[in-house]
Amino acid sequence: MHLKSGITEAYSVLGLEQGATLESVKSAYKQIALHTHPDKNPDNPSATQEFQKVSEAYRILLKHLGRNDDYEGSDSEYEDYGYDYYDEEDDFMDYIYMKLFEKMMRGEAHAFYARAHRTRPEVQEESPEHYQVRIQRALEEQRAGEERREKEAAARKARQERVREEERREAEERQRIKQMNKKAEAKFQRQKGEETIRLRQKSSQVARSVVFAAARAGDAKAVEVGVWENNVDAAGGEVKEGCLEFVQAQPADPRETLLHIAARRGDHHLVEWLDGHGAELEEKDSAGFTAFHVALQRGRIPVVAYFFEEHAPGEDTSDIYDTPPSTSLLSLAVDAVEPELVWMILDKKLADQDDLDAAWARITSSEGSRTKAAADTEKANDVMRLLARYGGFAMPPTSDATPAKPSHQAPPTTHTAHQEYKPPHQNGNVFRGRGRGRGRGRGRGRGSAAAPSPATR
Repeated sequence: MHLKSGITEAYSVLGLEQGATLESVKSAYKQIALHTHPDKNPDNPSATQEFQKVSEAYRILLKHLGRNDDYEGSDSEYEDYGYDYYDEEDDFMDYIYMKLFEKMMRGEAHAFYARAHRTRPEVQEESPEHYQVRIQRALEEQRAGEERREKEAAARKARQERVREEERREAEERQRIKQMNKKAEAKFQRQKGEETIRLRQKSSQVARSVVFAAARAGDAKAVEVGVWENNVDAAGGEVKEGCLEFVQAQPADPRETLLHIAARRGDHHLVEWLDGHGAELEEKDSAGFTAFHVALQRGRIPVVAYFFEEHAPGEDTSDIYDTPPSTSLLSLAVDAVEPELVWMILDKKLADQDDLDAAWARITSSEGSRTKAAADTEKANDVMRLLARYGGFAMPPTSDATPAKPSHQAPPTTHTAHQEYKPPHQNGNVFRGRGRGRGRGRGRGRGSAAAPSPATR
């Protein structure tokens, strides 16, 4: 126990922990010896005693670690621990003096003398009880170390789990924010697109309303400019789908087209221009009338003549000429009280016997008499003569007489009827087409060989 106490004290003097290596002991001794050497501390009366204490501690640890030869002084001692370790010359000399003084204080004149007279302290054997205590302590320390390592591993694992969980939450939060930003950007772009569409619709509808207003006012030039330069569609009614909110005044007939307006006004030049710039000739208004029907009912001879010349009746053009079930082309012509229009319908075989019977009954009725009285009497009489000639009806003896019922005589041939009635042509100003089709009906239904549709018969 005394030896163990001395070893513990030796470690303490050199400032080392028990179990330090030989190299650590040598390094610590060299450093402490340099600082405690009497030559380095001439003003310290206890310097010699401190130096001896350090040297004794170094000697004990050398013996304990089994390196007595190194301490007792081999021929290479100064080579091993002297010059290589100290860089400066003064430190090297201090080290030489220190070693000499140490040997003198211990009474060692030579390394061989010290080796010959050294004695080893008696090492007491460890008792079984001490051995068991040491083994038990080692096992406890091992178990404690294992428990400590397990706790550290569990704490490290928990810490890693917390870090991963935090990273997962942060990633989810970033993803959530990213999705929110993406949705917000998509909503913004959608609203921006909708607003752009609304602005375009508004601009288009305003321009369209201006063009329709110009058409109703008879300003054909403004209509052409609006359709051509402002890119206004010539087809369809005034109000486009989804643009009702941008219309200041709702039109009387939302399905009325520019072509209907031009036909009603009898502007065959504008009708021709619209036909060549995208207008749809078969489009119908709310009454189911095409622009041709409107022109026929209003007695617009040049417009009707343009349709017949540029879009001859036939299967391809049946949508232009087919009337609603409540009326017929002949009835519309009779309502206009224009003999030339009645003659055109009859001459082109666009009326059958039922149409003739209905037209004759209409014009000879009391309502028809009032219509004749309000219209040109000569034109009304011409219309009656045409109907009588083509339908085989007997003309009343006088204008005040009761009209005769249809006798259903065989109608005269077209050639005879044509010779009987010569259209006035209005001093040669009847519009004649230029022999080429325009618009959707271009080049369709030409010639007398074309078979009439069921409606035109």
